[in-house]
Amino acid sequence: MQSCAVKIGVVVLAAALMSGCGGGSTTSITPPSNQSAATVGQVTLTPSSISIVAGEVTQVTPSAVNLTGGPVSPLPTFTFNSSNTSITSVSPGGQVCGGVWDALFIVCNGNDASGNPIVGAALITSSAEGVSSAPVQVSVHPSVTSITVDPVAGCFSVKQTHQFTAHACSTSAMPHDTTGACAPNAKDISSQIGTFTWTQTSAGVATVDTNGVATSVAPGVTGVIASVGTVASPFTNFRSCMPVVIRLHLNGDPAGQPTTSSSIAVAATLTMQADMVDENNVTTNSAPVSIISNNTEIAQLTGVTLTAESPGGAGILAACIPPTCGTGLNTPVYSNVFNLTVSGTSPVTTIYATTSFSPPSGTTPTMIPIDTSVSPIVAGTAIDLPGAANSLVFNALGTTGYMGTTAGLAALDTTSNSVSLLDPFVGKVLAVAPDGSTVILSNAANDPGTGTPIEPVGPSQRLVIFSPSSNTVQSFVLPGAVAAAFTGDSFKAYIAANNGNVYVFSPQETLQTLTIGGTNFDAATVASGPFAYIANSSGLDVLSVCNNVQQPIANNPPLTSTLQLLGSTGNADIIVAANQTGVDIETATITQLTPPTTIDPSTCPPNVTYKDQFIDFAQGPFVARQLMVPTNGTGGTNGSHIVVLPEGINKVLVAVPGSSGAAITLPTGATEPLSGGMTLDGNTVWVGVGGTNTVDEINLTNNADVLQISTSFTKTDGTPAPPNVVGVKPH
Repeated sequence: MQSCAVKIGVVVLAAALMSGCGGGSTTSITPPSNQSAATVGQVTLTPSSISIVAGEVTQVTPSAVNLTGGPVSPLPTFTFNSSNTSITSVSPGGQVCGGVWDALFIVCNGNDASGNPIVGAALITSSAEGVSSAPVQVSVHPSVTSITVDPVAGCFSVKQTHQFTAHACSTSAMPHDTTGACAPNAKDISSQIGTFTWTQTSAGVATVDTNGVATSVAPGVTGVIASVGTVASPFTNFRSCMPVVIRLHLNGDPAGQPTTSSSIAVAATLTMQADMVDENNVTTNSAPVSIISNNTEIAQLTGVTLTAESPGGAGILAACIPPTCGTGLNTPVYSNVFNLTVSGTSPVTTIYATTSFSPPSGTTPTMIPIDTSVSPIVAGTAIDLPGAANSLVFNALGTTGYMGTTAGLAALDTTSNSVSLLDPFVGKVLAVAPDGSTVILSNAANDPGTGTPIEPVGPSQRLVIFSPSSNTVQSFVLPGAVAAAFTGDSFKAYIAANNGNVYVFSPQETLQTLTIGGTNFDAATVASGPFAYIANSSGLDVLSVCNNVQQPIANNPPLTSTLQLLGSTGNADIIVAANQTGVDIETATITQLTPPTTIDPSTCPPNVTYKDQFIDFAQGPFVARQLMVPTNGTGGTNGSHIVVLPEGINKVLVAVPGSSGAAITLPTGATEPLSGGMTLDGNTVWVGVGGTNTVDEINLTNNADVLQISTSFTKTDGTPAPPNVVGVKPH
């Protein structure tokens, strides 16, 4: 039994609550005598159903509106009635007893005359001014000790439903049963408790209504929970079917005739559509997946509307990636890549150049901006840096350039041409996520001036993840990280380490370490997303993004000679590998799986084959210092140009896919190209040059060094320092 006095402070329905708990089931709450009651049009009683243990007390709340639907003022007199007062009775204050109140409404008696817990159901109503509420069912039952929900097998396609069944179990109810729904020492009392309360852990995957009917919303897994009072069941998994095939095309395409590529002008728009075929072989048009541009500097998406931003190439892909799709499974599924080329010539931009060599004592490291909008093009006003820079990587929109410096991680604001120190960790920037959410640094990478690791001691080497939105840093004791590449959806980053490990970072997963052996020195991902490529001393290794599993060596792309550096195009599934004498251009043909099938870590990788083209630069063996691959990898206004900067050779090496290679000789006095960047249209590179210590404009449409901008950087000893850290702002 429980006392009403313990729970009375819940309800105040009039200006003052009557003293005590007393009154019968028809006793009213009377408004002040100086107020007249408005006409009551409707009375509502909440909650709409009650499930209560014998002897317990809960609260109901009446409310009223007038004939026009407005509030009744002053409050009317509410009365309560029970259809079976031997099952449940109601105090004047609206407190419901699972049993029978005593005369003073202090003690709720939950036992019958024989001393057994009261079990049964009754209807209660509330009335005011002759208007009665809809009845509320009160179910009185023994205490619920556990709840189970029947499991469900398989998956459910979008909008498909499933009726869940729950069982309330009680160890106090007799006799015990052994139906299997409850433990052998308990009884299934589901028929006595009225309705269950149903919830789900992820409404984005499926929703569950008040009757336990689940409706699939989007791919993934959610937990379904049934509860009575404070007792809840364990999670029972409900799986909304994952996509097996995702088809990305233009909205409005005729059936069976998808458009998967387009060439448009700047500011033009397209409307995209992604359809999926799920594990049950059911097709859902306009599927609940994300549509993403892997080069937001070229094209951006607002919902399904794509807008061209700048000349170049972008891969548009649809993906089922957590947390918006595939929740609870973390097994990304990718569409075909939609090949977008934005025609035209890149607009004016700014080139930033600095040196990794520290200046003389008492002076400040600087960076020079080169604004291509002015005529003639000249070096701008020097920008002070907090330390000598070893790297410069821009976010996709070109608003911020992230630099590793001797003082720590710094950010270049390209609007104000100012630099701020973000974190004191001294390392090299390896990659910035396409969506700008993550910056990866490592102090195991080489300084471009010395060619040796920034931190040579393995146990002191760190991998650092910086989040610009929260200005926070995660630091991992992971040695050897020298290169990194994000998937186009920014879901994962693959970090190559020279100790044979590959570190896999994802904001949705715990950082993983994969051991593939050998020495890893570069990384790239294919435009459409499902594969990552690692440059290894033994060749080119391929990892499946959906499960991080190394693919069979027999399936790897063919290479002409020893691999040195990797890159990938933005708008096509093409991997470029710089080798000892030229470049291998590997065109991947990715075939999605065939439904019906189950998507899990053992089945998720799609099929892939490769076609190789080798372009020889006819320079003999060389060491590639930098590889630049255009975003428009399969075409563009003037063709695509792949650029390699070789060590110790005064040439810039250029390859055109489908054609041949060329060598652009640098001006007299130049010793070698050191560092550079490519404009978005793929027609121009700007290169820092040793010997002349200039930043040179290389026109790739006519293979000519057309402009040289002098720099005046100096080393600690006062001798000239080369501009060996050069970047091109994307916009």
